[in-house]
Amino acid sequence: MPRREYRGALVGLAGIACNAALAAAKIAMGLSVNSAAVLSDAFNNLTDAAASLVLTAGFLVAGKTPDREHPFGHGRMEYVSGLVVACLIMATGLGMAKFSLERLWHPQSVAASRIVLWGLGLGIVVKLLMGLFYYRANATLRSQAIRAGITDSFSDAAVTAVVLSSFFLEGLAPFSLDAAIGFVVAGIIFCGGFKSAREDLTSILGKAGDDELMRRIREVVLAVDGVTGVHDLTVHDYGPSRKYASAHIECIPSMKFSEVHEALEKATDAARRILSLDLVLLPEPTDKGERHAGAQNKL
Repeated sequence: MPRREYRGALVGLAGIACNAALAAAKIAMGLSVNSAAVLSDAFNNLTDAAASLVLTAGFLVAGKTPDREHPFGHGRMEYVSGLVVACLIMATGLGMAKFSLERLWHPQSVAASRIVLWGLGLGIVVKLLMGLFYYRANATLRSQAIRAGITDSFSDAAVTAVVLSSFFLEGLAPFSLDAAIGFVVAGIIFCGGFKSAREDLTSILGKAGDDELMRRIREVVLAVDGVTGVHDLTVHDYGPSRKYASAHIECIPSMKFSEVHEALEKATDAARRILSLDLVLLPEPTDKGERHAGAQNKL
């Protein structure tokens, strides 16, 4: 398995362990004080644990070597796993919103305890540390799914802080503040899942090449002696670490075939070394008076 996918799977396993522990602790605390807000937060962590499980599986599949049926590898499985995770998050948000609305219509007393308050405070610290862990890991992994995990971890810390504050504010409103906060938490969960689903679905369907990547490809190719222009550049995304590109290039008209071939080899080797990208180039030796003479700055 490639090093990137192996490290990504380890990050996912760490997420499973931390989120499962938080979910179990918060479910116990929520049941002990009969709090809809704490239970909503607990099921949010449970969903995060399931999301980390799917993320781990996605990295394991994405790391499989290309085969006859999948010559471009299995990298898009990261996007598929991200979409599954997003759907789980949205389903959890809807379920907890229904639960909280029922509590709003039929309020129940909520009892605070010192253990629960300290437990929620510890949960905030754990989520902040998880966010920092994901952030550092993603500095090299550059995974869209882990990037969503960073946002989710910091958002969860803020949500738990709101839940914690509800124990101090309960009784100050003419309605069940606990249930209302549980409903708000459910809404935040659903919106986060919807945003992630939209991003992953866009990647699966295929999106335009990243402007920065296109610019860097162009710079790498034009840095090769004899290449005077690049146009019709297209990037094909088969996963975060499975990107391919194709382009037409213009060469100096006086170049021999062997010299053009050497320029092509240098450009593709440079793209693979600098950008970790496989590049297919079609040379077009042209005269200055031909229609592509001014296309050296055109993508």
